[in-house]
Amino acid sequence: MNVAVLSPPRPQSSSHPLGGRRAWSVWGVGALVYLVAFFHRTSLGVAALAAQQRFGVGATALSSFAILQLGVYLVMQVPSGIMADRFGPRRMLGAALLCMALGETLFAFATSLPLAVLGRGMVGLGDAFTFISVVRLAASWFPRQRFAVLTALTAMTGSLGQVGGTVPLSAALRSFGWTPTFLGTAVLSAALAIVVWWWIADHPAPAMERSSTANPILADLREVVRQRGTRTAVWAHFTLMSAFMVLATLWGYPYLVKGLGMGAGPARLTLTLTAAAPLVVAPAFGWLAGRRPQLRGRLIVSVAAALAVVWVTAVTWPGGHLPVAFAVVLVLVSAVGSAASMLAFDLARDANPPSRGGIASGVVNIGGFSAAMSASLSAGTLLDAAGGTYDAPSFQLAFAPITCMIVIGTVRLTLLLRPWRRLRPAPGDHTGERTARPLSPAPTTHTPATRPPSAAPHRKPHPTRPHRPAGRAARSSRPRC
Repeated sequence: MNVAVLSPPRPQSSSHPLGGRRAWSVWGVGALVYLVAFFHRTSLGVAALAAQQRFGVGATALSSFAILQLGVYLVMQVPSGIMADRFGPRRMLGAALLCMALGETLFAFATSLPLAVLGRGMVGLGDAFTFISVVRLAASWFPRQRFAVLTALTAMTGSLGQVGGTVPLSAALRSFGWTPTFLGTAVLSAALAIVVWWWIADHPAPAMERSSTANPILADLREVVRQRGTRTAVWAHFTLMSAFMVLATLWGYPYLVKGLGMGAGPARLTLTLTAAAPLVVAPAFGWLAGRRPQLRGRLIVSVAAALAVVWVTAVTWPGGHLPVAFAVVLVLVSAVGSAASMLAFDLARDANPPSRGGIASGVVNIGGFSAAMSASLSAGTLLDAAGGTYDAPSFQLAFAPITCMIVIGTVRLTLLLRPWRRLRPAPGDHTGERTARPLSPAPTTHTPATRPPSAAPHRKPHPTRPHRPAGRAARSSRPRC
């Protein structure tokens, strides 16, 4: 039996309407937390040269910062989902901000590599709780048909944090130096934690805010993984997200400049424009999925097939020297795939009840990040094995693993998503509280106590006493002394 422990009532007199002003303000504060987290996540890229001078390390040691931060983020996805379900998004977002503030404080005062690595690890730990908690808020505060577009807008907010945070951070490092800059980001995170604790509520109805549950954690995790929709969502995130992450975070610029001979300016412009593409495409996909959920499967399979075609063409092109126009298409289609990967969370939401929404989102998130991390590391290994020349044939070899992942994922999605093409949201799902819907309706059966009146057997009244209805209803209607 499931037991829920209720948190102390929030200062609200009644429940708020789904999708109203209060809902948008709650989600807006949560999205701002994700923007700050994304800013922390990408801040090291701007401060890489300053970090080398401060700690006296080379590029290999400096890469340990990024690997540790991404590794902590990946490992903590399922635990963060569990804690978002158990303790609520409000508490987890506040704890995430305080963890990132402490990590940035250590990073600001660190003069040795171990303390700096510890600081970045704490930043990654706090970052791991943000996206899942914001998605959990969107599932509770908005109707089902808006969930896909809210997920896309959340991801778009993170991208804005990456784009908008580079210039201010660079200017602050030049003007104020290392310690004041990163200490200022820590103070910003701590101040935002106060806003989160004061304003965010886990649910529009105060009585529905659960602080914890007595459900066994492993049982919840098994139920999430058992759902066909969850497994489909993992494959969708695995296939669609990884390609653009490989290009945008590490290998896109070297591939365009050294592999294909593109100029530095055009290469930066290409990556910038394609990074902005998800800002437009992701909300459009989310809006369409909310209005026509039956099209989600076709959208995901179509984008995955386009990804497979362009990547197979790139790794099999004679000599490896792609035309510039096709290289732009390759990066652009990869960016569209990253935008379409947000539909995976919509599939997982329909497959799981709200009480397991955080765990489901964490499991889905593992798919894309594990594929991206594996593909990036394998590409670097294969480039070194090819002599480190970074020419076009070397990049063809380096991109072979990610191409194989995309092809396998596309085939698997084509097989899995056929039932989802006929899936509709459950009738009456306008409250945000729904259960997983089966792919086929269960046969209708009636017990004697619940048999409809038309199916009730005819009984002849007894000649000496009045007729009484049989069963539990009759016993409950008798007077009690």
